[in-house]
Amino acid sequence: MGVVYKAVDLKLERTVALKFLPPEVVVSDIDKERLLREARSASALDHPNIGVIHGIEESDDHQLFIVMAYYEGDTLAQKLNRGVLSVREALDLAIQIARGLSAAHARNIVHRDIKPSNIIVTKDNVAKIVDFGLARVVASASATQSISLTGTLPYMAPEQILGEPIDQRSDVWALGVITVQMITGSHPFVRPNTAAMTFAILNQPPAALDAVPTAVRPLIYKALSKKPEHRHATADELLKDLEFARAEITSTPAPPEEPTLTRAITPRELKRIIENASTPRWGAAQARWPVRLVLAMLMLALIAVAGVFLPALRERLAGLVYASTDKHIAVLPFENVGNDPAYEPVAHGLMDALTNELSNLEAAQKSLWVVPASEVRSHKVSDPAAAYRDLGATMVVQGSVQRRGPAVYLTVVLIDAKRLRQIGYVELQDPSGDLAMVQNQAVVHLARMMRVKMSDDALAPATKGVAPSSYESYVKALGYLQRYDKPGNIDLAITALDSAVKTDERFALGYATLGEAYRLKYQTDRNPGWIDQAAANCRKAVELDDRLPAVHVTLGYLNLTRARMDLALQEFQKALDINPRDATAVMGMAYVNEHLDHPTEAEANFKRAIALRPDYWDGYTALGDFYDRHNRTKEAIAQFQHVLELTPDNPEAYSNLGAEYIGADDAAAEAALKKSVELAPNYEGYSNLGWLYLTQKRWADAAQVLHQALALNDKDWRVWANLLVAYQWLNDRDNERAARTKTMGLLENFATLNPQDAAVQSNLSTFYAEDKLRDKAIARADSALALSPKDPGVLADVAETYEDLGDRKRALQFSQQSLSNGGTLADLRRRRALQALLADPSFRSNGKP
Repeated sequence: MGVVYKAVDLKLERTVALKFLPPEVVVSDIDKERLLREARSASALDHPNIGVIHGIEESDDHQLFIVMAYYEGDTLAQKLNRGVLSVREALDLAIQIARGLSAAHARNIVHRDIKPSNIIVTKDNVAKIVDFGLARVVASASATQSISLTGTLPYMAPEQILGEPIDQRSDVWALGVITVQMITGSHPFVRPNTAAMTFAILNQPPAALDAVPTAVRPLIYKALSKKPEHRHATADELLKDLEFARAEITSTPAPPEEPTLTRAITPRELKRIIENASTPRWGAAQARWPVRLVLAMLMLALIAVAGVFLPALRERLAGLVYASTDKHIAVLPFENVGNDPAYEPVAHGLMDALTNELSNLEAAQKSLWVVPASEVRSHKVSDPAAAYRDLGATMVVQGSVQRRGPAVYLTVVLIDAKRLRQIGYVELQDPSGDLAMVQNQAVVHLARMMRVKMSDDALAPATKGVAPSSYESYVKALGYLQRYDKPGNIDLAITALDSAVKTDERFALGYATLGEAYRLKYQTDRNPGWIDQAAANCRKAVELDDRLPAVHVTLGYLNLTRARMDLALQEFQKALDINPRDATAVMGMAYVNEHLDHPTEAEANFKRAIALRPDYWDGYTALGDFYDRHNRTKEAIAQFQHVLELTPDNPEAYSNLGAEYIGADDAAAEAALKKSVELAPNYEGYSNLGWLYLTQKRWADAAQVLHQALALNDKDWRVWANLLVAYQWLNDRDNERAARTKTMGLLENFATLNPQDAAVQSNLSTFYAEDKLRDKAIARADSALALSPKDPGVLADVAETYEDLGDRKRALQFSQQSLSNGGTLADLRRRRALQALLADPSFRSNGKP
């Protein structure tokens, strides 16, 4: 901001700091008045975390300067230059800064330029905020600024960069950035240049949060929301979150043992809990166990009498007991009473649906953390003791669901997982079969038991008023989609969701989930028609409700599929604005970053998505695929092996692992791929096995398994193209022509939907060149090179194109470029059209041996 002098106030005999404005700042009379007004406002802030302003004066040469208290210490910027702070010290300083800002915000004073150099940390480790109001004055008076922007870019909130009105929430953003810096030593939006940093602040999620403790991440994501309305409204709100996070990290002693205040556990429930509990120690402790059990049963029996007549009091007392404890809650699988096979998917999906509703309470209740259903499932957790041991859950929800005629019965039990005690219990039913209604009632009862406040809109609005049969079909579909990798599950989910939206045409969440199901279907069989179905259902969902994160995520992935990076980025950001902890949206941002050639940031986002859902196999698959695309084979294999640790019967994981081994360990590749199709016949497993056989020149074997792949899905041009290669080498002209016609048709259709897919463009160029359509071939080749100039496969295709067009010189040039960019001689040798080129002495002198 200018020059600061250490000086002595001779009248009052005190050391002070004199801050002069930069000499290039031309201060008009209006600016002087504004500076005086800002200084008067700042001087009125009497708070231990705000630097004291004694006055404002003018030098003999008419330079204005502010007289401030002098503090022994360093700026926070100097402190950070020496290294990362401990989490506790960082939170202590962040809390002090928030207290100072809270005092300022209470008087409607906004700093506008919170940054490490404007925070002094004294010798006693007290944070002092300085320079209140100067940012606006300098921005107004500076002759060098073309627009009146306040703040310093790395700490400016999006609305500041865009020149929009700013308020206290801009200070909240800056403190969020500083908190990340103090904990991790890295700026969450650091980029190599100003333009890239500006883009990141406006469009991308914060990076470098892996080192931020779990208790702190939610408040950081909220403070760094792109839209001000999604942030903490004032620094006081942020202060409360910071204080809670610090308390959670430093932890408090467990509350003393207390009697369980609830209804009696049924003999069946008690037996199950005892069986799942840790085995008691041998010796004297074991001898006392039966006595404790008898006393517990007597106590529970007595409490049951009161429980029958006073259910509301029971919930209130249970809530009082657990009101002060942290609530890490996991919903365990629900029992399908009666073992009705048709109702089994509903029982599976109910765990997800109830987890989703409880998660809606999480943002408002900082002591509540809901374990994702995917983590519960991947750990195969089915009892409270395991939930506490493996997931860190302090509370678990267990229950059962039953359909008897039209009526639905739901039983929900809340259990203290640490002490293996029942906290509360509720039995709900609805004669009409309204599963959504009894589920919402269950959430209300659970909130009371946990002493969690909730408003009417805390219950998922997307499920309110939904037709009972529609909601039941939706829950059933959730059960199928959790393991979409199993053959047939996606089709079963689509059937259930079709029924749901036909019954209730206003069911926005149903349309959104149907769109996601079609996207997953496209992901598994590459039929372009599913993209149109997915997009149509998503558009319908947005028309009905544009506040569903899920639908924006699906639209983001659909735009990714069509290589529309700008639109994909917008949709993922919309999802993160609504829910900053949406792992699928974070993963979508990773794909966008990768397409924009920002691999480091992409990898960070893939890892951040995994951190949000550390035990869901799909995140590791995505990271493994990322490593595969960047030729980091060992790292890719490690990720796919981890997927198999989480889901040992996952055919997709075996297929991915087998594909990764091709060329490195063909025996391991063949074993993994055969295991994939043994677990469940799947087109990816067969198509990868066909590719393995192509690389081994086992043309007949390749043709056989590729036909098995096409029997499951005949809409993927890549499989047809590989079959075409097999028939070319087998000299089977009839089947070669049929495969060529099919490949060509699918390619042209796919190119229409995905004009920015370089591989599609380069493959089309080879077909046009073979047909001697020179202009069309070169146009496609040029498009492919413009989209992906260093892709070795694209370069090999272009070499093949020019060879077919009779331009050997260019064919040699592009084949050499393919090899220089990581392509293999084996790939070139598989191409029938390049055999003459490979025999050319010029190739041998320039190419790899």
